[in-house]
Amino acid sequence: MKNVIITGSANGVGKAIAKMLKDENLILIDVDENNLEKIAIETNSEYYVCDVSEEEQIDKFVNDIKEKYEKIDCLINCAGMWISGDMSKVDEETYKEMNDLSRIKKVIDTNIYGTIAMIRSIFPIMKKQGFGQIIDINSQSGVMCEPPYPIYNATKTGANAFRKAIQTDLAQNNIKITDVCPGLIQTDFYKRANDPLPENIMKKGLTAEDIANTVKFVFELPHEITIPCIEVRNIKNY
Repeated sequence: MKNVIITGSANGVGKAIAKMLKDENLILIDVDENNLEKIAIETNSEYYVCDVSEEEQIDKFVNDIKEKYEKIDCLINCAGMWISGDMSKVDEETYKEMNDLSRIKKVIDTNIYGTIAMIRSIFPIMKKQGFGQIIDINSQSGVMCEPPYPIYNATKTGANAFRKAIQTDLAQNNIKITDVCPGLIQTDFYKRANDPLPENIMKKGLTAEDIANTVKFVFELPHEITIPCIEVRNIKNY
């Protein structure tokens, strides 16, 4: 049984991953305490209410797990926020609140800082134990430019670049890292950002379970085999 940290595990893809890997020893993180507690009970997991965009909360979490666990086998970064709107549209009613500067900062801090901060914080544990695995739930926006979503593109492209930059360094420490880059997913990700997509568009998306199955595939590969980046789409979503 492996010790696996999953951020953003209270809803959507993170929740589906937790269910898929429920036979492992899971350590679940999210800011949504109510749903986090429910999925923790369902998967018999330990959980921490932790905002990955906040340094102090990450530090407290890492200090706690250092005391409780002898090793961390895998870190799955799934915490993320959605934001959309061309620059020319950000003052329109649909996008104005979503593109408030404070919210833009929160999206950046969650999507890219949160990913970097978690890797930076867990890396020393994995380096000391001599092995580890990191799986980042990135996005198609991390491998291609989608003009209607400039801020989201920037965060996901940045996270992808960070992964590429540290790949060799991690490998030399027997730690492998993979970006899982899905296209559209049928979750409440967009609704939670007050930007629901039309039903006919959502029908073309992957399910959260599709992504969880992809993560399970990557997770179960022999340690000497690594996939740097894997893109996943519903065949209808082209």
